[in-house]
Amino acid sequence: MSDKDTEGRLPLLSSDGAATPEVGSSASTSADSTPHSSQTHISLSTDAIDDLILRTHVEEEAHFEDDFGNPTRSLKYVSLLALPIGGLQLSWSTEFSNGTPFLLSLGMSKTLMSLVWIAGPLSGVLVQPVIGLLSDSSTSPYGRRRPFMIIGTIFTTISLFMLSWSKDIVAVLFGWLQNPAVGITQILAVLMVYLLDFSVGTVQASSRAFIVDNVPIHQQQTANAWAAILTGVGNIIGFIFGTMDLPDLFPFLGNTQFKVLCVFASLALILSVGFASKTIHERNPRMDVYLRDRATGRLSVREYFKETLKGISRLSPQVRLICDIEFFAWIGYFPMLFYTTTYVGEIYYREVLESRREQMLPPLTDEEYDLLWEAATRYASRALLLYSLMSFVANLILPIIITPTYLHPELQQEQAQAAAQKWQIKWLTLPRSWMASHVLFVAAMISTFFIRTGAQASVMIMILGIPWAHALWAPFALIAEDIARVKLLLPQSSLSPLATARKAVKYEHEAGIIMGVHNVFVSLPQVLSSLASSVLFKFLSKPGRGEENDNSIVWIFRLSGLGALVAAYLSTKIKNPDELRVEDVFADSDDGAEDDSADGAPAETLVE
Repeated sequence: MSDKDTEGRLPLLSSDGAATPEVGSSASTSADSTPHSSQTHISLSTDAIDDLILRTHVEEEAHFEDDFGNPTRSLKYVSLLALPIGGLQLSWSTEFSNGTPFLLSLGMSKTLMSLVWIAGPLSGVLVQPVIGLLSDSSTSPYGRRRPFMIIGTIFTTISLFMLSWSKDIVAVLFGWLQNPAVGITQILAVLMVYLLDFSVGTVQASSRAFIVDNVPIHQQQTANAWAAILTGVGNIIGFIFGTMDLPDLFPFLGNTQFKVLCVFASLALILSVGFASKTIHERNPRMDVYLRDRATGRLSVREYFKETLKGISRLSPQVRLICDIEFFAWIGYFPMLFYTTTYVGEIYYREVLESRREQMLPPLTDEEYDLLWEAATRYASRALLLYSLMSFVANLILPIIITPTYLHPELQQEQAQAAAQKWQIKWLTLPRSWMASHVLFVAAMISTFFIRTGAQASVMIMILGIPWAHALWAPFALIAEDIARVKLLLPQSSLSPLATARKAVKYEHEAGIIMGVHNVFVSLPQVLSSLASSVLFKFLSKPGRGEENDNSIVWIFRLSGLGALVAAYLSTKIKNPDELRVEDVFADSDDGAEDDSADGAPAETLVE
C-alpha cells in the first residue's frame, strides 16, 4: 500500500474483523447511549487526521492495533521521516570537531574540559527519558513528537549562537573588566554547552521515537538505516566545512571558524526539522483511538523518573540485552567522539615542531603557534572527514549485504529470499555485524601503541567509521524491531485475557519510554568515561597544547577498548526471531500457569 493510498478514506474494523462504513462517508454507525452498546458512533473528517486507523472500542472486548496501524511506507516517506536526524548531526559534528579546541582556546585545562563534556551524558540521563515520557503522554493535536522536535530546534539554535559568540557577548557586556572577563567567558561557554546538549537531546529523543511510531515492523531496519545514512551525510558536510577556511569564504557570517560552522549547523537543523514536520503528519492523540486509550496523563518530574526506572524493569529481555551492550560500547565511543580532534591535532602539531627542529628553523612566535594550532585542527577535521566518509559508505553497503531479520509480510518467504540472494550474505545478520564492529574497535584502540604520525592516526580514525556506522543503526533497528514484535505479540496471544494483560504490563512497548531508557544506558557510561578521563588528565596531561610526552588522550583511548571488548561478548547473546518465538512460547506457558493458579484451576486446562 502506498502512502498516497493511506491519505484517503480508511475503513473501520469491527470486533469480528468486518469492514464498517468508511470514515468521512455518508453512511455512519448508529450507537446506543447505554453502557452495554455493542457499537460506537464515529464521525470524523479524514482531512484532520493522517494515516489514522480507528477501531470500534467495545466494552470487555480486546482492543488491538495491527503493526502500529502503519502501512508499508514509500522510500520517500522513510527518508523524510529520518531527515531531522541528519540535520541534527551537523550540530553534533560542529560540537565534536570544534568544541574541544574552542574550550581549550578559552584557557580551560583538559581536566576541566572533560568535566564540561558531562553535559551530553547528563542530557541522556536527565532530559531524554523525560522527553520520551512527555511525548508519549502528549495530547497535542500536532502530534506527540513534532512539538518537542521544534522546541528543541529553537533552543539548539540559541545555544549555538551564544556559545560561538561568547567572547564577543562578554566583551560587550563586561568590556570594562580584564582578567575577570576570561572567567565570565568560560562560565557562559559552559552554560551554553549544557543548554546545547540538553536541546540536542530533546530533538534526538523525539526524532527517534518519531521514526519508531510511523513505520511498520518490517521497515524498522530500513528506516533506521536511512537515519544512519543521513547522519553520515550530516557528518560529511560538517567535516568538509571544518577543513575549509570559512571566515575567508563567508566573512559576513563570522570572523572565526566556529561561528560560521554554528550558523550552518543551525540552518541545517531548522530546515530539516521544519520540512519533516510539514510533510509528515502524526496521528492526532486526541482523536486516535489507540493513542487516546493509552494516554498516561501528566506526571510530576519525580514520577517521570520513577516511570523511567520502572521502564528498565519492564524491558523485554532482548531490549535489555541491547541496552547492556550499549552501556559497554559507549565507554569506548565517548572518547572517540570528543577527543579525536585533539588526539590527531596534537600528533600533527608535534610532528611539525619536530620537523622544524630537525631543519634548525627559528622558534615560532605566539601568533605562529596559534596559527599552527588552527592548522592542526583543520588537519584533524580532514581525519574526521575520512571517518565520516567511511561511516557513510558503510551505512550504504551494510543494509544491502546484511540479511534482514523480518521479511515483508506481503511477500512469500521464498520470493523475498530469492530477490535478496544476489547481494545479501546469508550468515551476516545485524547482530553478528554489530559484534564484529566492536572487535574492530578494540583492534583500533590497540593500534595506538604503534601510531607515530598524523597520517597513521588519520587512517586509524577512518577505520573507526565502521563501528560508528553500526552504532548509528544497529541498536536502534534492533530495539525498534523488538518494540514492534512485542506490540504484535499481544493480540496474537492465545492466552486468557488475564494472562494477556499481565504480558502487556510485563514488557514495555511505548517507543518514547524505551528510547528514553536506552538513552540512560548510553549516557551513564559517558558520565563514567568523562569522570575517568578527568582523573587521567589530572595525572597524565601536561600544561599547554601539544606538549611532548603528553599521552593522556592515548591512554584514555586504550582503556576505552576494554568496554568494547565486553560489548562484543554480549553481542553474541542477541536472539534471532526463531529463538524469540521459542522464548515467547515458554513465557506464555509460564504466564498461563500463573493465571490458572491464581484462578484456582489446574494449569493444564489453560494451555492446549
